[in-house]
Amino acid sequence: MPAIVGPTLSDGEIAVRPLEPGDVRALVAACADPEIPRWTRVPVPYTREDAERFVAIASTEAGAGEGVALAVCDSSGRLIGTVGLMEVDRERGTGELGYWTAAEARGRGAATRAVALVRGWAHAELGLSRLEILAHRNNRPSQRVAERAGFEDTGEIRSAARMPPRIRDGYKVYVWTAG
Repeated sequence: MPAIVGPTLSDGEIAVRPLEPGDVRALVAACADPEIPRWTRVPVPYTREDAERFVAIASTEAGAGEGVALAVCDSSGRLIGTVGLMEVDRERGTGELGYWTAAEARGRGAATRAVALVRGWAHAELGLSRLEILAHRNNRPSQRVAERAGFEDTGEIRSAARMPPRIRDGYKVYVWTAG
């Protein structure tokens, strides 16, 4: 599968760009917030080594064409979250988006903007015409991001095998389809 070159995109309020080694400190600080590991695979405690591994894996997955993890930055360039495109299947035109936002940046629309930017890029540049977001049924803020970014609740509830056992079940499926 062709490599995915992570984009640098901005809407004037936030930007998304490829993760880089200089993001490690900000990743560690953000992931110390208990809300991030509560809804993700982020280990507790989240260490410098975990962040370095995340940046390295992101690069490897992009090189293999499997997905891309991007830093979400505020207008000053400070990392305030991540957005990832995963499960990319260019032949089928499908992929999945996931995201988290640092505590101090929540509630301001940054995740919604980042999802919209990556959704548009994935459609225009990678030819993906159907994207999913899996938001845990108990994570209402994540569901609101999906809805505000133009994804529709399908009514389907799914398990996510890649997630820790405590939150493996109960994911609402949201879908965006080009059209």
